[in-house]
Amino acid sequence: MAEREAAGERASLNGVKFLQVNHHQHAMDHQPLDSYFLQTLREVCGHMCEMDAVDADPMALYGGLLLRLCRSASEHDALTVLTNYVCGSKGGELILLPLKRRHHDTTSSSTGAEMYLPMAVPLELDLYVESGNVHAKVTMRHELGLFKRSDLESAGFQKELSPWNALVMLIQQVQQHQPHQQGSSEMKQLNQIQYNILSSSKFNKIRPWAYIDADVVERINFGTGCSVRMLHVCVPEDKNSGYVKK
Repeated sequence: MAEREAAGERASLNGVKFLQVNHHQHAMDHQPLDSYFLQTLREVCGHMCEMDAVDADPMALYGGLLLRLCRSASEHDALTVLTNYVCGSKGGELILLPLKRRHHDTTSSSTGAEMYLPMAVPLELDLYVESGNVHAKVTMRHELGLFKRSDLESAGFQKELSPWNALVMLIQQVQQHQPHQQGSSEMKQLNQIQYNILSSSKFNKIRPWAYIDADVVERINFGTGCSVRMLHVCVPEDKNSGYVKK
Protein backbone atom coordinates (compact mmCIF):
# COMPACT_ATOMS: atom_id res chain seq x y z
CA MET A 1 0.00 0.00 0.00
CA ALA A 2 2.77 2.46 0.93
CA GLU A 3 4.63 1.66 -2.28
CA ARG A 4 1.51 2.24 -4.37
CA GLU A 5 1.05 5.65 -2.76
CA ALA A 6 4.70 6.60 -3.23
CA ALA A 7 4.56 5.57 -6.90
CA GLY A 8 2.01 8.31 -7.50
CA GLU A 9 4.04 11.02 -5.75
CA ARG A 10 6.00 13.85 -7.25
CA ALA A 11 9.22 14.14 -5.28
CA SER A 12 12.60 15.75 -4.78
CA LEU A 13 15.43 13.35 -3.87
CA ASN A 14 18.53 15.19 -2.63
CA GLY A 15 17.47 18.15 -4.72
CA VAL A 16 16.79 16.16 -7.91
CA LYS A 17 13.15 16.56 -8.95
CA PHE A 18 10.94 13.71 -10.14
CA LEU A 19 7.77 15.32 -11.46
CA GLN A 20 6.48 12.65 -13.85
CA VAL A 21 3.99 10.20 -12.33
CA ASN A 22 1.59 7.55 -13.62
CA HIS A 23 -1.75 9.32 -14.08
CA HIS A 24 -3.62 6.17 -15.13
CA GLN A 25 -3.27 3.94 -12.09
CA HIS A 26 -6.51 2.15 -11.24
CA ALA A 27 -7.75 2.18 -7.66
CA MET A 28 -9.02 -1.40 -7.89
CA ASP A 29 -5.95 -2.73 -9.66
CA HIS A 30 -3.77 -4.56 -7.13
CA GLN A 31 -0.84 -5.06 -9.46
CA PRO A 32 2.45 -3.52 -8.25
CA LEU A 33 3.11 0.05 -9.29
CA ASP A 34 6.50 1.63 -9.83
CA SER A 35 7.93 5.01 -10.80
CA TYR A 36 11.24 6.47 -11.86
CA PHE A 37 11.49 8.06 -8.40
CA LEU A 38 11.13 4.69 -6.63
CA GLN A 39 13.55 2.99 -9.03
CA THR A 40 16.13 5.68 -8.33
CA LEU A 41 15.48 5.48 -4.58
CA ARG A 42 16.16 1.71 -4.59
CA GLU A 43 19.43 2.29 -6.45
CA VAL A 44 20.50 5.02 -4.01
CA CYS A 45 19.70 2.76 -1.04
CA GLY A 46 21.84 0.02 -2.59
CA HIS A 47 24.79 2.34 -3.20
CA MET A 48 24.62 3.78 0.32
CA CYS A 49 24.65 0.34 1.90
CA GLU A 50 27.75 -0.58 -0.14
CA MET A 51 29.75 2.33 1.28
CA ASP A 52 32.58 1.64 3.71
CA ALA A 53 31.57 1.44 7.38
CA VAL A 54 27.84 1.33 6.54
CA ASP A 55 26.14 -1.76 7.95
CA ALA A 56 22.61 -1.72 6.55
CA ASP A 57 20.35 -3.83 4.36
CA PRO A 58 19.25 -1.93 1.23
CA MET A 59 15.73 -3.39 1.12
CA ALA A 60 15.21 -2.77 4.84
CA LEU A 61 16.32 0.83 4.28
CA TYR A 62 14.00 1.16 1.28
CA GLY A 63 11.08 -0.30 3.25
CA GLY A 64 11.72 2.06 6.16
CA LEU A 65 11.68 5.02 3.80
CA LEU A 66 8.44 3.90 2.14
CA LEU A 67 6.67 4.01 5.51
CA ARG A 68 7.72 7.65 5.88
CA LEU A 69 6.57 8.47 2.33
CA CYS A 70 2.97 7.40 2.97
CA ARG A 71 0.99 10.60 2.38
CA SER A 72 -2.33 9.30 3.75
CA ALA A 73 -0.79 8.45 7.15
CA SER A 74 1.15 11.71 7.33
CA GLU A 75 -1.93 13.76 6.40
CA HIS A 76 -4.07 11.93 8.95
CA ASP A 77 -1.57 12.68 11.74
CA ALA A 78 -1.32 16.38 10.81
CA LEU A 79 -5.09 16.68 10.60
CA THR A 80 -5.55 15.05 14.02
CA VAL A 81 -3.09 17.38 15.77
CA LEU A 82 -4.39 20.56 14.15
CA THR A 83 -8.06 19.67 14.62
CA ASN A 84 -7.43 19.65 18.38
CA TYR A 85 -6.09 23.19 18.29
CA VAL A 86 -8.03 25.12 15.68
CA CYS A 87 -11.46 23.50 15.90
CA GLY A 88 -11.82 23.21 19.66
CA SER A 89 -10.99 26.88 20.31
CA LYS A 90 -14.06 28.07 18.40
CA GLY A 91 -16.59 25.68 19.91
CA GLY A 92 -16.93 23.59 16.77
CA GLU A 93 -17.77 26.51 14.45
CA LEU A 94 -14.63 25.99 12.35
CA ILE A 95 -14.00 22.72 10.53
CA LEU A 96 -10.51 21.77 9.37
CA LEU A 97 -10.41 19.74 6.15
CA PRO A 98 -7.78 18.78 3.58
CA LEU A 99 -8.01 20.58 0.26
CA LYS A 100 -9.13 18.00 -2.28
CA ARG A 101 -6.17 16.74 -4.28
CA ARG A 102 -5.68 13.98 -6.83
CA HIS A 103 -4.56 11.39 -4.26
CA HIS A 104 -7.92 11.73 -2.45
CA ASP A 105 -9.83 10.46 -5.49
CA THR A 106 -10.00 6.66 -5.29
CA THR A 107 -13.07 6.08 -7.44
CA SER A 108 -12.67 7.90 -10.77
CA SER A 109 -9.22 6.86 -12.00
CA SER A 110 -10.71 4.56 -14.64
CA THR A 111 -12.61 7.51 -16.18
CA GLY A 112 -9.83 10.06 -15.88
CA ALA A 113 -11.94 12.41 -13.74
CA GLU A 114 -9.16 12.67 -11.16
CA MET A 115 -7.05 14.45 -13.76
CA TYR A 116 -9.04 17.63 -13.06
CA LEU A 117 -7.88 17.70 -9.43
CA PRO A 118 -4.60 19.46 -8.54
CA MET A 119 -1.71 17.27 -7.46
CA ALA A 120 -0.25 17.42 -3.96
CA VAL A 121 2.89 19.47 -3.32
CA PRO A 122 5.97 17.32 -4.14
CA LEU A 123 7.52 15.64 -1.12
CA GLU A 124 11.18 16.27 -0.27
CA LEU A 125 13.57 13.48 0.69
CA ASP A 126 17.20 14.04 1.70
CA LEU A 127 19.51 11.06 2.25
CA TYR A 128 23.07 11.09 3.52
CA VAL A 129 25.63 9.01 5.45
CA GLU A 130 27.26 10.25 8.64
CA SER A 131 29.43 8.27 11.08
CA GLY A 132 28.56 5.03 9.28
CA ASN A 133 24.81 5.55 9.65
CA VAL A 134 22.26 6.38 6.96
CA HIS A 135 20.22 9.47 7.80
CA ALA A 136 17.06 10.75 6.13
CA LYS A 137 14.93 13.86 6.29
CA VAL A 138 11.40 13.64 4.89
CA THR A 139 9.31 16.77 4.39
CA MET A 140 5.70 16.40 3.29
CA ARG A 141 3.40 19.41 2.89
CA HIS A 142 -0.35 19.08 3.38
CA GLU A 143 -2.66 21.80 2.08
CA LEU A 144 -5.57 22.28 4.47
CA GLY A 145 -8.47 24.66 4.77
CA LEU A 146 -10.48 26.10 7.65
CA PHE A 147 -14.14 26.02 6.67
CA LYS A 148 -17.02 27.74 8.40
CA ARG A 149 -19.50 25.22 9.68
CA SER A 150 -22.35 27.38 8.38
CA ASP A 151 -20.92 27.23 4.82
CA LEU A 152 -20.69 23.43 4.96
CA GLU A 153 -24.21 23.08 6.35
CA SER A 154 -25.54 25.38 3.62
CA ALA A 155 -23.97 23.00 1.09
CA GLY A 156 -25.92 20.07 2.53
CA PHE A 157 -23.66 18.64 5.27
CA GLN A 158 -26.05 19.16 8.23
CA LYS A 159 -26.38 15.41 8.90
CA GLU A 160 -22.64 14.75 8.73
CA LEU A 161 -21.85 17.63 11.10
CA SER A 162 -24.63 17.00 13.65
CA PRO A 163 -22.33 15.15 16.13
CA TRP A 164 -19.35 17.50 15.60
CA ASN A 165 -19.84 19.88 18.56
CA ALA A 166 -20.47 17.07 21.05
CA LEU A 167 -17.33 15.25 19.93
CA VAL A 168 -15.21 18.43 20.19
CA MET A 169 -16.50 19.05 23.73
CA LEU A 170 -15.74 15.47 24.78
CA ILE A 171 -12.17 15.77 23.47
CA GLN A 172 -11.70 19.05 25.37
CA GLN A 173 -12.96 17.46 28.59
CA VAL A 174 -10.56 14.53 28.20
CA GLN A 175 -7.64 16.90 27.66
CA GLN A 176 -8.51 19.00 30.71
CA HIS A 177 -8.30 16.00 33.00
CA GLN A 178 -5.66 14.04 31.07
CA PRO A 179 -3.56 16.52 29.03
CA HIS A 180 -1.55 13.79 27.31
CA GLN A 181 -4.62 11.95 26.08
CA GLN A 182 -6.08 12.85 22.69
CA GLY A 183 -9.54 11.32 23.14
CA SER A 184 -8.74 8.69 20.52
CA SER A 185 -12.22 7.26 19.92
CA GLU A 186 -13.79 10.71 19.59
CA MET A 187 -10.96 11.91 17.35
CA LYS A 188 -11.43 8.89 15.09
CA GLN A 189 -15.07 9.88 14.71
CA LEU A 190 -14.09 13.46 13.85
CA ASN A 191 -11.60 12.18 11.27
CA GLN A 192 -14.31 9.98 9.74
CA ILE A 193 -16.61 12.99 9.42
CA GLN A 194 -13.81 15.01 7.81
CA TYR A 195 -13.03 12.39 5.17
CA ASN A 196 -16.73 11.68 4.50
CA ILE A 197 -17.18 15.37 3.66
CA LEU A 198 -14.01 15.39 1.57
CA SER A 199 -15.20 12.44 -0.52
CA SER A 200 -18.56 14.03 -1.34
CA SER A 201 -19.12 15.79 -4.67
CA LYS A 202 -20.96 18.51 -2.70
CA PHE A 203 -17.61 19.58 -1.25
CA ASN A 204 -15.93 20.34 -4.58
CA LYS A 205 -17.10 23.94 -4.97
CA ILE A 206 -16.81 25.15 -1.35
CA ARG A 207 -13.99 27.61 -0.66
CA PRO A 208 -12.29 27.65 2.74
CA TRP A 209 -12.47 30.63 5.08
CA ALA A 210 -8.68 30.39 5.50
CA TYR A 211 -5.88 28.31 3.99
CA ILE A 212 -3.29 26.48 6.09
CA ASP A 213 -0.08 24.72 5.04
CA ALA A 214 1.11 21.95 7.38
CA ASP A 215 4.58 20.46 6.86
CA VAL A 216 5.29 17.11 8.52
CA VAL A 217 9.07 16.87 8.88
CA GLU A 218 10.73 13.67 10.08
CA ARG A 219 14.44 13.09 10.67
CA ILE A 220 15.57 9.47 10.94
CA ASN A 221 18.86 7.81 11.89
CA PHE A 222 18.51 4.31 10.42
CA GLY A 223 21.65 3.13 12.21
CA THR A 224 20.37 3.81 15.72
CA GLY A 225 16.66 3.61 14.93
CA CYS A 226 16.08 7.05 16.45
CA SER A 227 13.77 9.57 14.81
CA VAL A 228 12.09 12.87 15.56
CA ARG A 229 8.92 14.18 13.93
CA MET A 230 7.79 17.80 13.79
CA LEU A 231 4.80 19.71 12.46
CA HIS A 232 5.38 23.17 10.96
CA VAL A 233 2.25 25.21 10.35
CA CYS A 234 1.87 28.46 8.42
CA VAL A 235 -0.90 30.59 6.95
CA PRO A 236 0.29 31.23 3.37
CA GLU A 237 -0.09 34.90 2.51
CA ASP A 238 -0.56 34.42 -1.24
CA LYS A 239 -3.49 32.04 -0.79
CA ASN A 240 -5.19 34.06 1.94
CA SER A 241 -4.83 37.44 0.25
CA GLY A 242 -7.28 36.48 -2.47
CA TYR A 243 -4.54 36.01 -5.05
CA VAL A 244 -3.60 32.42 -5.79
CA LYS A 245 -0.55 31.65 -7.95
CA LYS A 246 -1.29 29.74 -11.12
